[in-house]
Amino acid sequence: MIEAAVSPAEEWIDRGRTLAAKRRDVDWAIADWMVEGKAAGHLDQAGFDFLADNLGIGPAKLKLIHKAAAIPAHLRDTSLTVEHHAHVAELPVQEQIELLTEAKRQHWSDDDLRKQTISRRAQIGGYEMLTPEEWEYHSLMAMQHAWNRAPKQARIDFLEIATKANGGLIDV
Repeated sequence: MIEAAVSPAEEWIDRGRTLAAKRRDVDWAIADWMVEGKAAGHLDQAGFDFLADNLGIGPAKLKLIHKAAAIPAHLRDTSLTVEHHAHVAELPVQEQIELLTEAKRQHWSDDDLRKQTISRRAQIGGYEMLTPEEWEYHSLMAMQHAWNRAPKQARIDFLEIATKANGGLIDV
């Protein structure tokens, strides 16, 4: 049987896929290692800063990795990043599975999934489930949707009123 030759470009892409899979595996290994460290009492806020300095991984990334580790290994989708998992980690398990499945199917970036997660958290738990940053982002999305649905003249009128309000409250 004769096998089709693999082009240099396909070979190069396959190597990149292999490296990306190894990176995801290493991120998960770090996540599980951090869980062990926390259980042993080695990891608190100062510990995150210490690890950031000693591992060369920023504190924000370390916190995302640690947050993702809350998802049990059997529920992780290794084709998605730890960042994807971190964004859904605080949702109920069924919601996590649904959003991770959709992220994989739709090829969402982790930021796309973060945005979808904010919307889902608002839907299922109300706005009290949102952090101040998530509430700000959700509010911005709502204003953007309203803006895009409004007729052009309404947008022009609103822009004038909002400019006059200079970031303050608008009462029309």
